[in-house]
Amino acid sequence: MRGIAYISLLLAVGCDLASTADFGEVPAESRLSIAGLKTLCDGRTSVTVTRDAIIRGQVVANDLYGEFDREIMIQDPSGGISVALEGENLAERFSFGTEVEVRCNGLVLRDYGGKIELGAAPDPYGNTTIPAEEIDRYVRMLGQSETPPRSRDLTFGEVTSEHIDTRVRFRNVRFVESGAHWCDTDPETGRVTTTEREIVDTNGNRFTVRTYRGCSYATETLPEGMGSLTGVIDYFGGKFSLRVTFHEMEFPSESQR
Repeated sequence: MRGIAYISLLLAVGCDLASTADFGEVPAESRLSIAGLKTLCDGRTSVTVTRDAIIRGQVVANDLYGEFDREIMIQDPSGGISVALEGENLAERFSFGTEVEVRCNGLVLRDYGGKIELGAAPDPYGNTTIPAEEIDRYVRMLGQSETPPRSRDLTFGEVTSEHIDTRVRFRNVRFVESGAHWCDTDPETGRVTTTEREIVDTNGNRFTVRTYRGCSYATETLPEGMGSLTGVIDYFGGKFSLRVTFHEMEFPSESQR
C-alpha cells in the first residue's frame, strides 16, 4: 500500500525539470515510436543507431524503491523500453510520469535474451549504461504529463511481447510461496539474492514475479491472500515475468497490518 500512496507524491515533483541540452528542431521523420525504434535491432544481437532517431515516452519504472539498478523504463502508446543510465538515485531526476525525449543517434540497441534495451556501447568492463556526464547529451526531460502513465489490466494469458517494459496490473492473484520473503538470502554468504516467486490467479494459472535483490523491501514477507500487483513486464529467454514498480500492491490483509 505504501507504493500506491507514493505515486501521487511523485506526480507533484519534477514539473519544471528540463535538460539544458539543446536538442534543436526535430524533423518529423526523425521521430520514432518506441516499437519503431526496436525494429532497428530486429534479428541482431546489437546495433548502433547511426541515424537521427528520437523517441518520447513517460517514465514508468526507476530506482525509487531500489527495484531497478541503473536503468529507467519509458513507455509510449506503442510499447516500452529500458534505458540504461549510470548513476544512483535516478528517481530524483526521472520521477514516475516524467515525459522524456531520448536522442538515440550514437546509442546502442541490444537484444538481451529476446528483450531490446537501449544504452551505450560496452566499455572495457562490459558496462552498457550511458555515462552520467553524457546523459544530458541524449536525454531531455519535458516535465510531467497531464495524464499519468496508464497501467493495462491483463490476465496472464494476455501477456505478449508488445507488453514488454510496459506498465500492467494483475488483479485477483495471490502468492504461491506463502510466508516467504520477496527475496531469498544465500545461507553461505548472508547476501540477499534476486529471486523469482510465483503468483496464481483464480483459475489456477501461474505467473512469475521477479524481484531485484537491491529493492528496499527485499527481506519483507510477501503479502497474504488475494490482491493485485502493478509493475512492468520483463522477458528473458522465452519467459515473461512481472517486476513490481513503486511497491504497488493492493492486498486487503496488508492494510490491516
